Amino acid sequence: MSVPPQPSNPTVAVFAQVGCSCLALGISLFGLARFDLPITKYVRSVTIHLPWDQLTISWMAFTSNLGDWIGQGWRLAFLSILLLALAWALERPTIKNAAIQTMIAHAIAALLANVLKHLIGRPRPKFVHSGDWQMSFSFVSGLDSFPSGHSTATFAIATVLAKRFPVMSPLCLAIALFVGISRVLRGSHFPTDVMGGAVIGILSGFVAAAPLRQWRTSLRDGLHYAAITASSVLGMLWTLSHQMEEGVTGLVFVLMGILCVVGGVWSRKDRWLKDNDFSQASWQATVSIPLMAFGVAALTTSPLVVASVGCVCVATWLRTRRHVQEPAEQARRWYVIREGAIMGSLGLAIVLLVDARGVLPFQ
Repeated sequence: MSVPPQPSNPTVAVFAQVGCSCLALGISLFGLARFDLPITKYVRSVTIHLPWDQLTISWMAFTSNLGDWIGQGWRLAFLSILLLALAWALERPTIKNAAIQTMIAHAIAALLANVLKHLIGRPRPKFVHSGDWQMSFSFVSGLDSFPSGHSTATFAIATVLAKRFPVMSPLCLAIALFVGISRVLRGSHFPTDVMGGAVIGILSGFVAAAPLRQWRTSLRDGLHYAAITASSVLGMLWTLSHQMEEGVTGLVFVLMGILCVVGGVWSRKDRWLKDNDFSQASWQATVSIPLMAFGVAALTTSPLVVASVGCVCVATWLRTRRHVQEPAEQARRWYVIREGAIMGSLGLAIVLLVDARGVLPFQ
């Protein structure tokens, strides 16, 4: 059985998808804001103040320094120039397009980040000692924390490269996430600053990687993937810093999560065993990924994570109903990689939920 036909009113579906993505982003940022001060206090507790700040934990110091080095604007610009030179040497128009689009994405991201930094005027972590602070328009150094410029630019370029070279997308996005983590460990930004930069960077990358006339579609898709990123980060951070909820509420979430994960895997089995046409999927396979994702979210036993991921799942389902099917050869080429990534991600999530709950020293 094929995917159900498109909804009779596609405009309503588009607005519903965008609304769910925005709601997921809002919930995720609200949840991440609860970690701003605890993480800042922890980073301060493992930092010694010499003529410069230095982390006392070696892996944190390494991450901080390397991420700061990677995410500097001139090095990211040099990467685009290097890609352009490589395209000229190899006569590869695909690489040339990617180089130009990374430059455009970097420019859009830098402009938006710097405007927002001064419009919002949020103090950096080293100037905050309690949960109360004021944000207002300012050009004062130190009142420019939101969003993180390094994160914005890195995610913008990573998004373009991920779209142009899908095989490299996990590496590109992992590097961008690494840079974001380094900004928090360095004490330069709060987690919400980094996530705000990631959202702006992803949107900038989607706009730059498509024709300008398709900007509405680019923003809609960018919002969707930004919501996935924000919800995933919230879920991972919550899992690593909180134990499982006890009592009836925790039990209900766990049972619901197990049922959804098992149901999602069971719904996808026909695609593994029977489907020969890789350009389309049965409705069971279409709902299987949102079902598995919602199940993993329920296993965190966090209402915020469940709400955020639930909104993303609805947006994903609406987007899948409207998604244009891939050519059969292209779909077959990526089938094994895609299925492996799905099940690998599910396995990693289960491992974190079972073996890594509450390992981080803050809540």
